[in-house]
Amino acid sequence: MDFAYMLKVFPQIGRYVPVTLLMAIVAMGLAIVVATVLSIGQRYPVVQRLVAGYLLIFRGFPTLVIFFVGYYGLPQLWHGQSLLPAGAAATVCLALKEGAYLTEIFRAGLASVGRGQLEAGLALGLSKAVVYRRVIIPQAIPIMIPPVGNTFIGLLKETSLAFSIGVTELFGAGKLLATENLAYLEVYLVVGSWYVILIYVYTHLQQWLETRVARRFGKEARA
Repeated sequence: MDFAYMLKVFPQIGRYVPVTLLMAIVAMGLAIVVATVLSIGQRYPVVQRLVAGYLLIFRGFPTLVIFFVGYYGLPQLWHGQSLLPAGAAATVCLALKEGAYLTEIFRAGLASVGRGQLEAGLALGLSKAVVYRRVIIPQAIPIMIPPVGNTFIGLLKETSLAFSIGVTELFGAGKLLATENLAYLEVYLVVGSWYVILIYVYTHLQQWLETRVARRFGKEARA
């Protein structure tokens, strides 16, 4: 194993960290929006079946298949190329997929708060929206942060699949470099190291966020 070569290519591959982070952060933000809309939609019988179908499809399709359907397949419906660049298309596909998982996390988080609190709030004359905003959601958010964080970690690693549709991110840069120099072991170990570093940093940020949110929303729930 050539450690000197690994140190040499480490910063070269690291130049693509911003691409990976941008895709992951934007996709996660969009996924939260999608999950919020779907969670609200689940409350209405008319759209429950549509939401259930969405969850089944996007939790059932492998990520790579979603990429290929979204980037190569759908444009055939209008006999043209994708309307989005490869990076944007991959980000949207990741958001739609992870939104399905976050919907279930949001549902489980809200359900973890006893229904008696909703009934008590309604009995006191509060509206359902106020009870959710002031009582239920503040208690559910600290519960939801760990699984949402795990979802983001999985999303961060799934950005590596974007190379399959032409996006050069961390894994894509490593693959190109490894193919050029045939140093597959060294290059892929460097790529893996970058993912470990990113996840290590994010894990500490999440721990800080969990502590901060628990303090803030704990006070709101008691108010």
